[in-house]
Amino acid sequence: MKSRTEGDDERLTIRRAIGSLYGHALFEPGFPLYVNRVSESFELQEHSHDFVEITYVIEGKGFHYIGDEVIAVQKGDLFFIPVGISHVFRPAHASAKDRLFVYNCVFQEQLFEQIAGSCPEFLGDIDREALLALRQETAPFQLKEPFGEIGELMRRLHIEFTQTKPARRFMLLTYVLQLFIVLYRSRQHGTARPDSAPGRLDEALGYIHQHIDCPLSLPEIAAKINIGPRQFHRLFKQTTGQTYIEYVQTVRIQKCCERLLGTSCKVGEIAEQAGYQDMKYFHALFKRITGMTPRQFRRQPQQR
Repeated sequence: MKSRTEGDDERLTIRRAIGSLYGHALFEPGFPLYVNRVSESFELQEHSHDFVEITYVIEGKGFHYIGDEVIAVQKGDLFFIPVGISHVFRPAHASAKDRLFVYNCVFQEQLFEQIAGSCPEFLGDIDREALLALRQETAPFQLKEPFGEIGELMRRLHIEFTQTKPARRFMLLTYVLQLFIVLYRSRQHGTARPDSAPGRLDEALGYIHQHIDCPLSLPEIAAKINIGPRQFHRLFKQTTGQTYIEYVQTVRIQKCCERLLGTSCKVGEIAEQAGYQDMKYFHALFKRITGMTPRQFRRQPQQR
């Protein structure tokens, strides 16, 4: 692989464009809760928001870019994302057969206190402390669900939100309260990601993104996390749905996407800065990964 000069490294540094989302654009008047089911794509910009978000992966595989971390995700993964944390989900591929579907439940953080303060004659101190413990979470966390309980709750929550049955808001709050309790209990029992081979793979993903301008070979990156090349290859493919080379190409194209949205540089210049000299190959690769040409990607509106 061709080496790069110090000047090239500086030239390849890309400032991440981070947008903002606001709850008032989503919430119904007087009811600070919103639920949806979406297919994640390459179009949505990385963003932060003024509300708490709970996201559950329903189907597919992909990646969650959250803060400075990159986490491979699949069905059954849940993320708790506090106010002000920048993040975005990306599918592993743009093809329809590899789509990444998630449930999103978003709400104002005051909802914890509002629920904890309701019906004081029925809620004891331990019950209130459970809700307020989630309110005090300032860092995002991930849970891997083994039995489908949270997935079923999110499904019911979404169905109820999209319908107009009597006492709809009351039913929504009962589902949300159950969701809070399940999250609290899961945190108490330590079901967060363990320090295992999959956990170390996340470290490798983070390293790849931080050094995408000069990626290591597969044996080199495997050695960094103390996993043999063959095990690394199997684990990487199983977790991400891609080979190591395919993943590196995807990350490079995602960096190009960031530059297309965040700068006015020409397409050819962005391709060259990412290490692509053959424009025909670059356009074909870009369309295969994102489902559109670079110019189409730059022109399309950025929506949640």
